[in-house]
Amino acid sequence: MNRKVTMLLAVLLLTTAACNRGDADSTSTTTTSTLAATGAVTLAPATTTTSTTEAVDTTVADPPPELGLPEYQIISRTPGEGGDTVVILLDPTSYDLLTDLDIQNVIGDVVERFPPILEAYVVDSNEVAEAVLLADPSEEQAALLDQHYFARLEEGFRMVFVGEFSAAGDAILGS
Repeated sequence: MNRKVTMLLAVLLLTTAACNRGDADSTSTTTTSTLAATGAVTLAPATTTTSTTEAVDTTVADPPPELGLPEYQIISRTPGEGGDTVVILLDPTSYDLLTDLDIQNVIGDVVERFPPILEAYVVDSNEVAEAVLLADPSEEQAALLDQHYFARLEEGFRMVFVGEFSAAGDAILGS
């Protein structure tokens, strides 16, 4: 029984010392114990190590910009049996860098806030907004679509990325 208590005490001391190592201005005490043949515990003298860390000034002049949805508006809405078809116009002045996640978030926001949506088209130009619904756009319109048409929502849940975001492939809304 005495041996179990001694081992428990040694483990407790070592655990306490290990837990205190992460503090910036802390004193760590390491205690070594040896178990004699008779079962008695002999404690070696405690070794104390003190470390001091000076604070470094990390003031940032301008905080990073808040991440949020790019500003958008629904500029066309056509009712349909299974849901409406909408054209979403992004405001290019509301973002510096547009990612596929931003586009996913915009589509998700539109579907959630303005149901029922079956199809959606995401663009960032008025000229493209008119051409995105055309079955056979002109060469000039096709060139503009490549630059300003980013994604579409199909069947109310499948997002298909196009143009410069085509490498992102497809995604399922809400996943």
